[in-house]
Amino acid sequence: MKRIFWILPLILFTLSCGEKQSQKMPWEDDLGSGTQQPEKPTPDNPTDVVVEVGKALPLWSTGELDIHTISTGRGECLFFIFPDGTTMVVDAGEFSRESSEYKNVLQRPNASVRPSKVYGDYIKHFMPKGKSAIDYFHLSHFHMDHMGNLEKEYVKDETGTYTLAGVTALYHHIPFLEAIDRAYGNYDGLKMNSMSDAALANWRKFLDYQVGKKALRASQFKLGAVNQFAMKYNAAAYPEFKIENVCSNGCVWENGASVDVYNGKSRAENAASCGFVLRYGKFDFHSAGDIGNGSNLEYRVAQVVGKVEAAKSHHHLSPASNNENMMNILKPQVLVVPSFYVREIQPDKSKFGYITEKGCDIFCTSVGEKLLEDYPLDYAKCNATSGHIVIRVAPKGDSYMVYTLDDMSEGYIVKHIDGPYNCK
Repeated sequence: MKRIFWILPLILFTLSCGEKQSQKMPWEDDLGSGTQQPEKPTPDNPTDVVVEVGKALPLWSTGELDIHTISTGRGECLFFIFPDGTTMVVDAGEFSRESSEYKNVLQRPNASVRPSKVYGDYIKHFMPKGKSAIDYFHLSHFHMDHMGNLEKEYVKDETGTYTLAGVTALYHHIPFLEAIDRAYGNYDGLKMNSMSDAALANWRKFLDYQVGKKALRASQFKLGAVNQFAMKYNAAAYPEFKIENVCSNGCVWENGASVDVYNGKSRAENAASCGFVLRYGKFDFHSAGDIGNGSNLEYRVAQVVGKVEAAKSHHHLSPASNNENMMNILKPQVLVVPSFYVREIQPDKSKFGYITEKGCDIFCTSVGEKLLEDYPLDYAKCNATSGHIVIRVAPKGDSYMVYTLDDMSEGYIVKHIDGPYNCK
């Protein structure tokens, strides 16, 4: 009888331990907390896998460079997989409101799925095997379509510290290990509109909390650096890969020094966007948030960057961006336009002519149906007017393909294939 008294508690203890072990870890929940140190990526399938229209896009393979522009109809988000499996996300915009000035395009894949969850699910799907966290999250600047707006229906995290919107909501779907923005450690004095001020305040609360509990590292974008976004797993195998930080806070890195092209004058938040050029062998890719041509900023940046194979359009290809002088220097073969407004100037269709005449293919993520109906000849110049856009660069960077994926479903089905493009 005495033996039963000590055996029974032991059985109960064993069962309770089993229950705890079977529970989901926090980062596996849609809105859980915490982070996980990623394991080294597992080498994936060979690079000669056939890609077919109507079928799901095969996953990244070791040695390839992937650049995914994720389409939600509600903001910008770029997902990079470096040749060694290091991952980086640039921006994670999210909003639901429509301004009085213009309306939104249809939300992708539908209005019932928040953009932050679409980003998280997409990244988890394409994430290299063996990894469960993003290595770098880079915020180009502090606007809602890049970081998330504080909509009234968005809830706070489980501690009540910050609102889960855009970037902060993405972190709770799939964590990132390091956050980099244009002003970390020096936010005081930044002035924007009230909406962006609130989003920035929320971002600061998020960083203070997650950095404070050592779940996250944070740093300021270092102008002129060539190692801030370094490969983490096998850099020695890819000496031809690097990312150069070329602009931030209205300054450009020229001849080994930071030059304020505004000469101390005030500049809008868009002009303060961070920008970089990614180089992998002969392949070069440029991205710089929403900078425009104020104080000739774009032209100065283009002079530093030089010719590229592909680029993300500045400021959704609005009238004050991607001017002809800049394009004459960059000369991209591919221009990706994150677009998500029913607005004739984003993208500015009047630019399609001189861009395509230079031999550049235009890929837009989300163009409103009414715009397509009203201006069919203009948008016929684009290779894509909807979808996730994937640039996949071959090992060593000699050539690349562009895949347009269906963004109205969750199957990541290839709608169109462009390429191969040869790098020069």
